[in-house]
Amino acid sequence: MKDPTPWQRGYRVLSRLLMLPVLAWLWWRGRKEPGYRHRMGERLGFLCTHPATSGCILIQAASVGEVQAARPLIQALRAHWPDHALMVSTHTPTGAATLRDHWGEAIAHVFSPLDTPGACGRFLDRLQPRMLVLLERELWPELLLQCRQRAIPVVLVNARLSEHSLRLYQRWPGLMAPIWSQLTLVAAADRASMARLQELGIPTERLVDTGNLKFDTPTPPAEARPAPPWLNGRTVIVAGSTHEAEETALLAAWPAWQALHPRALLILVPRHPQRFEAVATKLEKLGLIHARHSRGETPSAQTQVLLGDTMGELSHWYRLSTVCFIGGTLAPIGGHNPLEALAMGKPVLFGPHIRNAQTLFEAIETAGAGQRVASADELLATAEVWIAQTDGLSQKALRATEFMQLHQGATQRCMQRLVPLLGHPPAPLQCTGMQHETLWFDPDRLPSIGQEQFSPPQPHRAHRSLATGSGRGQAHLVNIAGNEAVLRHYRRGGFIARLSEDQYWKKPAHHSRAMREFSLLRFMRSWDLPVPVPLAARHSPSGWFYRADILVALIPDSQNVAQLLSQRQLEPGEWHALGRTIRLLHDRQIFHADLNCHNLLLDARGLAWVVDFDRCEIRPGNPWKQANLARLQRSLRKEKGKRPIFHWNEADWANLLQGYHSHGMPSPDP
Repeated sequence: MKDPTPWQRGYRVLSRLLMLPVLAWLWWRGRKEPGYRHRMGERLGFLCTHPATSGCILIQAASVGEVQAARPLIQALRAHWPDHALMVSTHTPTGAATLRDHWGEAIAHVFSPLDTPGACGRFLDRLQPRMLVLLERELWPELLLQCRQRAIPVVLVNARLSEHSLRLYQRWPGLMAPIWSQLTLVAAADRASMARLQELGIPTERLVDTGNLKFDTPTPPAEARPAPPWLNGRTVIVAGSTHEAEETALLAAWPAWQALHPRALLILVPRHPQRFEAVATKLEKLGLIHARHSRGETPSAQTQVLLGDTMGELSHWYRLSTVCFIGGTLAPIGGHNPLEALAMGKPVLFGPHIRNAQTLFEAIETAGAGQRVASADELLATAEVWIAQTDGLSQKALRATEFMQLHQGATQRCMQRLVPLLGHPPAPLQCTGMQHETLWFDPDRLPSIGQEQFSPPQPHRAHRSLATGSGRGQAHLVNIAGNEAVLRHYRRGGFIARLSEDQYWKKPAHHSRAMREFSLLRFMRSWDLPVPVPLAARHSPSGWFYRADILVALIPDSQNVAQLLSQRQLEPGEWHALGRTIRLLHDRQIFHADLNCHNLLLDARGLAWVVDFDRCEIRPGNPWKQANLARLQRSLRKEKGKRPIFHWNEADWANLLQGYHSHGMPSPDP
């Protein structure tokens, strides 16, 4: 793994300097949006998550728009993964509120960390995601650097890249260039974005044009919320996701236009909830007769403006509209999502500022499902033409529906590329505490767990030798709830064992040796790697120290390589199986800290296994893999030198390497 570039080091210094001002800004913004003051610790990476979320898919969505875009993808993932294995992070409380509106408490949420080394490191270490899925343009240099350092694959979906953003990224190659080769998969929202992403240096084989996920966003059925009585016969202009300059221009032009259309109603939906009060104040100052939806007020025949000052109801307002305007396009913002309106069968009007989704807006215009206008006056003049030409408006509505149907399917195309990268969901995990101890266990295999399950067999009870690794004699065969299992008590080695045989400096449970090995085994089993099934783990603190134990399923009819070589020679096919198994772990970036002939097993079917993952980890890069193999070779030579009979010679190593460099292996199941 390469060290951070000078640009990245400079960015780190800057991010640390800006941390306190950013936190102060968030606190200040919390005056109008209290959600910014909630769970501030999460923004520094101090998460309180359930251990079951370890190995989750983390979906990072900045705010409301990205959460809406992620809806069809999250729903598709839920069909393959349990809810506890999905996590969504957002920067804004409005994004969090949108997530809650759609799924309640079913999908866990955390606030995204500030992009500093400390915050990102704590965030990833506590959450331990198996994959980070970014929406659209959520490319934070420090977070992605730390994903590289932890070998966490990163996927960018619904990727949109304007010409302006392309040039911006190209100006900072020292900071951004490492990211382009890091991305495991990039699912572009359109062909223009795909071409620009390729220009940045993303390998072609990792790029795919899946289309825009927002086309697949589910729409509530019309009968789910019937039209209100006040709508009857009224012409409704909906201005959605508006900004201050657009509201000023529209409200200035509205009275004159409404005088020509007395039954017309403007539904104004500001983009940001913190501006609701300011817009209401402006309506009062202008003397416009208005109603506020948040107060339960309904428009009367004299009402000129309805203020849509609630979250999550924009689609409802679009459904009621005669004509829709998409905000952020008359003001130089870049444009917001027009697909919510099109999904309701409504053609759209939009301004000239469309750089955020230029390709999409241009396609809408080409399809006849929308039209560009230059000002608020032109917007209302065009709306008047549309309203007067009833047949033409119906045709535009039909084209809006056809346009949406034509571009659907992005979610399915995205999932086709994602599923092979994910493996299976990690096994369920429950945790319990008793007498200051923390116990983790797999409820699918153990109905419960207690301290007695971690008690080794009595010394007078005979039990056969276990093929579980070198182990310093701490492994025992036990039977728990019908599971033949190996109980291993963590002990120290070397000189320090004379001072403290089995105590380690105190750490939180999730950082202890037992829980880290348990989590790693959960990961590896979900990837179908040939390792034992983790059953339970215990963290037992005592003063400044702790002790640890782990229970794993016994691999039946197996012996370790050291035992086998003391009895007979291994066949070339068995050496190949061992090499292929090591390669499977290395391909998943699994570093085994003590890869030796005691920790490699062969079962009666000739399948190879790896055991004892204490102090092991997911490690980035490749140079360590050769050293890992060299360690195994040294252990074979060492055993050859100290045992009177040991059927190994240097020629066997070539067979192992041949298996290591081959492809594929059956996925064993004990």
